Amino acid sequence: MLDFILALTGFGLLFHVQASFWESLFHEHVLDLTPERRVRFHTLRGIWPRLWATHFDHGVLHHYRTFRQSYVEMFHDADEEARLKAGLRRQFPQHLAEAFTQTRYGSTFTWLGLLPFAIPVWLNLLWLLALPPGAATAGCLAANLVFSTPYLVFSKWVHPYMHMRFEDAMQETSGLLRRILGSPYGVAIRISHYVHHQDPKVNYNLQYLADRLRGRWRAPTPEEWDDMISLSLVEPHHRTQLEGRTFLGHPF
Repeated sequence: MLDFILALTGFGLLFHVQASFWESLFHEHVLDLTPERRVRFHTLRGIWPRLWATHFDHGVLHHYRTFRQSYVEMFHDADEEARLKAGLRRQFPQHLAEAFTQTRYGSTFTWLGLLPFAIPVWLNLLWLLALPPGAATAGCLAANLVFSTPYLVFSKWVHPYMHMRFEDAMQETSGLLRRILGSPYGVAIRISHYVHHQDPKVNYNLQYLADRLRGRWRAPTPEEWDDMISLSLVEPHHRTQLEGRTFLGHPF
């Protein structure tokens, strides 16, 4: 039992740091490329088309082709989405155009698109080759499942609700997902994510840590707090509780 606990604790710490850094770096250098870097990255389109599609899905469609008029409304009307779909069908093969629709234009990802997001999870399985069968191996597997996957879970199931009004998100969800969204951490990443959309060079993490250590995190300005309140993205009591405070190791 002791071997399991030690392996779970040690590997858990390692895997959390690793996953948080992967998320932050992958988000900055693949998903949210600057226009200048996007030109250079375009050369990879023929080598790894799925990686290019992942970038286009999130960095272009999610950030610039949707939520254009309001942070909490993906499209102004049905015609706007229809025009986007038509443009994608002209620009990309049918299977890619359909994949962009399935991901809701970068708001989540399909299981086919899981591979680049989950690279740390796959790599951590190599530890099993060096560990003897038994409690330590079980602890490593448990740590990989618990500590390497939160940003995958958040990216697929939580992120789509980051752009919804708080009360709407709470009404549309139930169970564990509702608990996550309503928790202090869920509200914190909702606030942090809003700042990311105002300033795409900061606040990449949904699994907190690396942004802070890399100097890629900033708190919302008073004006951004006002905007979030006016959008009903958060409620006034959230501002009272969180503005300028530190809780759960998270820098609000």
